[in-house]
Amino acid sequence: MLAGVAAMTFGVADFLGGSAARRVPSVVVAVLAQVAGLILLLTVLFALPSALVPAALLWGALAGAAGGAGIPLLYRALAAGPMNVVAPLVALTSSVLPVLVGTLLGERPSATAWAGIALAVVAGVVVGMTAPEPVSERSTRGALAGITLALVSGVCFGGFYTLVAQAPAEGGLWPVTVARMTGTVLAVLVLLAALRGGGLTVGALRPNAGAWRLAAACGALDAAANALYLLAVQQGQLAVMGALMGMYPASTVLLARWLDGEKIAPLQRVGLVLAIPALLMVGAG
Repeated sequence: MLAGVAAMTFGVADFLGGSAARRVPSVVVAVLAQVAGLILLLTVLFALPSALVPAALLWGALAGAAGGAGIPLLYRALAAGPMNVVAPLVALTSSVLPVLVGTLLGERPSATAWAGIALAVVAGVVVGMTAPEPVSERSTRGALAGITLALVSGVCFGGFYTLVAQAPAEGGLWPVTVARMTGTVLAVLVLLAALRGGGLTVGALRPNAGAWRLAAACGALDAAANALYLLAVQQGQLAVMGALMGMYPASTVLLARWLDGEKIAPLQRVGLVLAIPALLMVGAG
């Protein structure tokens, strides 16, 4: 249940972040979201039992570096390749990697749980699919670049799920807090590089109340999802929890339908339906 709620929360955060990025540059949204999430985690950090365990801090920093690297790669992938290919690939790779690592570490989910894992992976991929884009809109070379970047981005996100899961439980929320600190530093460095390289002007940093609120809400929810995932993986198996996280596009698609009026493709409907038995089978297993 914790992993399922975490996945849904990630999806809501993505929707809010995407809405904010329509009004201000995505690199600005990334910085605001990282800072807002860090403030939330620092606020609740000491409310839960925790200890300053060096191993927890190390795994958190590594996870933050992996997740922070995946965000700009994802944006570049979406810009270079067709979204209907990039989004499912990211969801697939990010969920399969924890399954593989968990299995290699000796985890042995039950047959029912394995069936739920398979359904969760399929649901995440299918929900992320959109209508095919005409071939003329993007060159084959650009599509291949987008696919490559999508795979690397998915590995980065899957790396976050895998690395943060290695932190000892006595570290409490320190792993995700340190991960957020690392991600904040990376986001600021990307922002400064964009300003210096001319890809972003100082005028783009002018406050936009609506967009900044959306970005802050995105960061707070994303941080909450990180914390929920950490609590989930501390009590369950990495292979199972990581697979469930791959279903995060479901809530994004539903919010886009309800709030923005976007249509849900038939295949996406199938993915949304598959998500329900996936959760039930994993829970039963």
